Amino acid sequence: MMLENFVWCPEILRRLSKHVSDGRCLSDETIDALSKSRFLMTGYSRCKYLAMALYDLKVHSGNGPEYEFDGKMYDAVKLYNVMIEKYTGIAPTTGSFAAASWFHLLMGYDAGYYGYIYSETYAADLFSQFEELSLEDRSVIDCDLGRKYHEMILS
Repeated sequence: MMLENFVWCPEILRRLSKHVSDGRCLSDETIDALSKSRFLMTGYSRCKYLAMALYDLKVHSGNGPEYEFDGKMYDAVKLYNVMIEKYTGIAPTTGSFAAASWFHLLMGYDAGYYGYIYSETYAADLFSQFEELSLEDRSVIDCDLGRKYHEMILS
């Protein structure tokens, strides 16, 4: 997740984007539009993520087949839909059970889905060191800082 932050840097977008025919990189206008779209729907996405993490914790800490939530009992399908609607403000499609296609729930995470938000937090904190360079009109690709990241985090 840490490295995903680099892709949003105009400097990196210019280096990575090349037209197949003439080798031109993305225009500044396109890069600006992409940058402005980065956090589109973030509020909803975070709310849904947290609802799913709470659902994961709930089903992995309960005995089922019914689970208590807000003073009421629900089966797994209804519980998921109720929690998503409560925390996002948007009701899931009637008759759907999106958690059935959510592989994290059953693949051994065992109530660990919330860990992604921690990863994003650490990634943002780490990347802030690189971001400071761009605020000083320096390249986010810095050998010394990259080496420090490698030695302290990746090693």
